[in-house]
Amino acid sequence: MKKHTILPLLLLLLMMTGCSQDYSLQKSVFINDTDNPGLPVYSEWGYNTFGTYIDRKAFISNTSDLPAKIIVNKDTFNLLFKGSWKGEDVTLKFAILGYAPADYPDLIALNDSTIDLTASRCIVTFSGPFLPVKFDIYEGNLFFKRIQNLYVDKVLTESILSGTFNFKTFMGGEPVAFSNGRFDVGIGYDNFFKF
Repeated sequence: MKKHTILPLLLLLLMMTGCSQDYSLQKSVFINDTDNPGLPVYSEWGYNTFGTYIDRKAFISNTSDLPAKIIVNKDTFNLLFKGSWKGEDVTLKFAILGYAPADYPDLIALNDSTIDLTASRCIVTFSGPFLPVKFDIYEGNLFFKRIQNLYVDKVLTESILSGTFNFKTFMGGEPVAFSNGRFDVGIGYDNFFKF
């Protein structure tokens, strides 16, 4: 091959290699909130993160666990957030009785809706290396600020759930506040389950 033919081929190969990046929708993008250190910024881009303060300790998504999962069984919608708190792997679960979407595109019905966590149809639990704790919530809500269906090449890929939550309860016999809670998670085939 001639010298002037090899150089363009080499440049083309380098450009093709440089363009092959992993644009996985499942990865988490954690951008620190400067106003709430230790928590991710509130976003609506499907960053696959969540976070809240439990009193002053941050409970946040991590890179090893799928940050959110939805499990629907019979007439109950369960939204699970898995992450780290005080160095332990823990799960916060919101269960809403009387709501059972058939599949993840149906989550769009939650757009701009607020769930009163003190209502009898809501159950909030917290579990980890300890037994699951069912919270007796005396103040708080879960706000689905924006739900959007994401299409890639005209194919529905996932639903992005973005919103906030705050509540007050008791842990170990003393009052505790879950404050500045926020989530921005993608829900699709791999983390939506209906039984």
